[in-house]
Amino acid sequence: MTNARPLSQILAVLVKNLLALQVGMSLGFVTILIPPLTDVKSNEEIHLDESQTSWISAILPITSMTGSVLSGLVTEPFGRKRSMIFLTIPSLMTWIIFYFSTEMWHIFATLTLQGLTNGFIEAPILAYVSEVTEPHLRGVLSATTTLCTILGVFLEFIVGSFLHWKVAALATGALPIIAFFLLLTIPESPHWLMSHNKPEEAQKSLGWLRGWTTSENVEEEFQELRKHFNKNLSDIENSALEDGHSTVISLIEAQTGGIKIYLKKSFLWPLSLTTFLFVWSGFAGILTLQTYGVIIFATLEVPIDNYFATVLLGCCQFLGSLLCMCIVRCLGKRILALTSVSGLCICNLCLGVYAYVNRIMHLDFTNVNTQSTPEGHQWIPFFLIIMLAFVGSCGPRNLPWTIIGEVFSNDTRGVGCGFAVGAFYLSTFVANKVYLNMDSTLTFPGIYWAYACICFVGLAALYFALPETEGKSLEEISEHFRGNVKLNNKVKRRATKA
Repeated sequence: MTNARPLSQILAVLVKNLLALQVGMSLGFVTILIPPLTDVKSNEEIHLDESQTSWISAILPITSMTGSVLSGLVTEPFGRKRSMIFLTIPSLMTWIIFYFSTEMWHIFATLTLQGLTNGFIEAPILAYVSEVTEPHLRGVLSATTTLCTILGVFLEFIVGSFLHWKVAALATGALPIIAFFLLLTIPESPHWLMSHNKPEEAQKSLGWLRGWTTSENVEEEFQELRKHFNKNLSDIENSALEDGHSTVISLIEAQTGGIKIYLKKSFLWPLSLTTFLFVWSGFAGILTLQTYGVIIFATLEVPIDNYFATVLLGCCQFLGSLLCMCIVRCLGKRILALTSVSGLCICNLCLGVYAYVNRIMHLDFTNVNTQSTPEGHQWIPFFLIIMLAFVGSCGPRNLPWTIIGEVFSNDTRGVGCGFAVGAFYLSTFVANKVYLNMDSTLTFPGIYWAYACICFVGLAALYFALPETEGKSLEEISEHFRGNVKLNNKVKRRATKA
């Protein structure tokens, strides 16, 4: 049972991560879609001008934001597992439609559907990983969500390097089919089952997640879970009675929490923190690098093929996320975040200086399919971009996704995750949409100096506002954001239960 206990949680999270992989592949698809459709020499049926290019990069995040905001509200009644299973269907549809696209509006409509689907996916997968894992595993397994998203981007870069974009879309369509059948094998979240008055099913689910053991062997943890939910229920009932509500209204609020629960400090504080982190990370230079990677490499005239350079970029993002997952348990989220943000600030600053010194003032869309003659100094921007991707994935890109499932209470987690991720997609939309405008007004070096300043602001905010949550239970973290206790900045070590 000792070995099976973490294994069952790992398997449940890995199956759930197939949806994160799907989200990443949709993001990577936009990157491989832009170059052939902007190349006037290509034989494509569809061609993009500069304005349409900026919209292609922005549609996915803005529609994902809409889906994310609604995600917690829409998927909460259906449960984490059932929602994830259902969302594989529109995911499959988008890849099929891409394959048959012949006009520009087909692309725009499909990206809209794909963005909405990605947004709806976020709340159930983020809430699920936090609710099925034990505290000493939660940090590592939460980090796998971003790891799989970046892996999806990397895999799509590879697929797009060898296949035409339509064939790449069709090949990617196999993923939601696999996810559909594997999701049927994992249990529903015990937290969701308890919140919907299904204690027997919750105990069985907990037994599955603690090493495929019997309900009796998880009795102690189950009673702690029941006690926590009974306390929350009692608090809501007392609050309703103090306000002079009728018995019926009290019962409704006891089951749903009512709107008041979203106006409390315990919800607004973590919402403000995660929203800031998501918005800030959108303007730290990581996401636009991914979207416009091929064009940026072409502009800087790196000494290798621009598409191959993008594959290496995706590889470094994946390795950065992998390193984050491996060391977060030792260093904790706070130290890892502060260190990586400092490195990201330096990379952005140096990239801006290099572009300024070499008089690279604006993006160049004409050399996408041209490899420059290798010169020694051209390895410098390639190295800086690779380091920017690696360091950014070690902390800033992973951090909000790692803590988002921890900081909200059980009764607000779905809605909180949806709203916070919606802020991320909004910032991604704005960052991608204004990137070309920033190039025109601030110049190419100015973009990365601006990113460096934003990184510095984020570094200061993280130092004062981010508590250490690594190793702490969901109940301890909830009490911190209620203002009842204060978490220290040390990683809490605890042994795995036998």
